[in-house]
Amino acid sequence: MKKTAYIYTLGCKLNIYESEAIKDILTRSGYDILKKPENADVVIVNSCTVTSNADSKLYKFLNKVSISNPNAVRVVMGCYSQLESEKLKEQNIANIILGVNNKYQIDKIIENHQRELNYIQIPDISKADFEDYHLTSYLSHTRAFLKIQDGCDNLCTYCTISKARGRSRSKSPSSIMKDIKDLVTNGYKEIILSGIDLGSYKSEESGTVYLLKDIIKEILTVKGFRLRISSVEPWCFDDELIDLFVKGDRICPHFHIPLQSASDIILKRMNRKYSLSSFSTLIERLKEKKDVLIATDIIVGFPTESEEDFEISKDYLLNSLIDTAHIFSYSDRPYAAAKNLFPKVEKKKIEIRSKELRQISEAKFIRFHNKNIGNEKEIIIEKIKRTDNQFTYSGVTDNYLQVSFTSKEKYKKGDIIKTIL
Repeated sequence: MKKTAYIYTLGCKLNIYESEAIKDILTRSGYDILKKPENADVVIVNSCTVTSNADSKLYKFLNKVSISNPNAVRVVMGCYSQLESEKLKEQNIANIILGVNNKYQIDKIIENHQRELNYIQIPDISKADFEDYHLTSYLSHTRAFLKIQDGCDNLCTYCTISKARGRSRSKSPSSIMKDIKDLVTNGYKEIILSGIDLGSYKSEESGTVYLLKDIIKEILTVKGFRLRISSVEPWCFDDELIDLFVKGDRICPHFHIPLQSASDIILKRMNRKYSLSSFSTLIERLKEKKDVLIATDIIVGFPTESEEDFEISKDYLLNSLIDTAHIFSYSDRPYAAAKNLFPKVEKKKIEIRSKELRQISEAKFIRFHNKNIGNEKEIIIEKIKRTDNQFTYSGVTDNYLQVSFTSKEKYKKGDIIKTIL
């Protein structure tokens, strides 16, 4: 009988990529990957610790699995377990606890430590190299993620990722190009470049130093797909990178540029390396790209955030060129410098402020969506439903709008087709 596994992913696009790599590793080791955890021999959580909400989801899921599938080997890996392995051990709800930089040894670790309670292996990541893996097919995605960078050197005061993930490190250009060519050969029509701090990409090979702009240019020498760029910090842009983003006709018109706060006072306390003015100038230049969607992150309730600071962020979101925003309610994170910054903003006040910003963001996104109605766009087919003699297709446009349409034409998942919104 085949062994079975289920993987629950929390957090960012990088975790999505790494979970897909883990599925690939386990499949090659003889596992079937299940869509539900109840009957799995092994249940794996790829954890996140950006917010307290991510921590809560982790424990809620593990407690549920311990009841519904008590005989499963429960594995926790990733950012939360890298920082909080002792807490997990105290709760006694995981059999194997791994960190960030040993995820790809999961098959051997499970084999060697089957059912050994409280097995902990947390590597020192202070001097870790880039943990490379050649992932060229995906079980759960029609668009391909490609991890080219890991770690972070920025030390934003609200964040623990630099401690959880270690220093910034990058995938070699030759390794990237091998994966790009293999992904295209395997039929992927969209590739998403991912990293913890993607804009800090830097790798030297054969005497040449490659920055993000250089590796993007190299990637675009391969034809047959569109390229999506995941989040890039504002301070990582120079004129050449901006021009590349705006003028590259195969680069998707969808950019995620984290703002975090529109108050220069709060930005300074967050240890962010830009002003609102420089951020606005960057967004204005990126908006030169046709049909581009600009997304951002905003943290609500950072310690010392006054009503005036909040109103500055609120007014900016309302009146700026940003089209949509992910709103995060601030929570103190262990090991983050802002934990020791006072006064704190009351939880109820954070909830009210967050709701206000979410309402503004939703209204702006609807406005952006409506502006695109009637445009011809290329769509990656992600879901297919057959009804009578026609098909209902769902997919995503190059500027990241979710679209459904009906057609009598037969397409496959992963096909890229043109349609009128």
